Amino acid sequence: MANCITRHIPNAVTCCNLFSGCIASVMAFNENYTLAISFIILGAVFDFFDGMLARLFKVSGPLGKELDSLADDITFGFAPSAIVFSLFRTFSFAFRQVQY
Repeated sequence: MANCITRHIPNAVTCCNLFSGCIASVMAFNENYTLAISFIILGAVFDFFDGMLARLFKVSGPLGKELDSLADDITFGFAPSAIVFSLFRTFSFAFRQVQY
């Protein structure tokens, strides 16, 4: 029973990484950039620990590999892109309001 539980601990931490990336994206679109960057940093911490736990428990599987890639894409790819997009959208709207 313990082996069944410990086998899925790294996947649970990877899911926390994925969740952090999703929340960071939502915060970026709500123009709350401080929280968005905080959740990206939290995702980086989860990313570090999921790899460390996988090596510690000597577990590896196709689900874990795919889930880790998805979480990395969301947390370190989509969420920062959402921040930049939201910033450009905000500044673009601000520049349209200025009349010369």
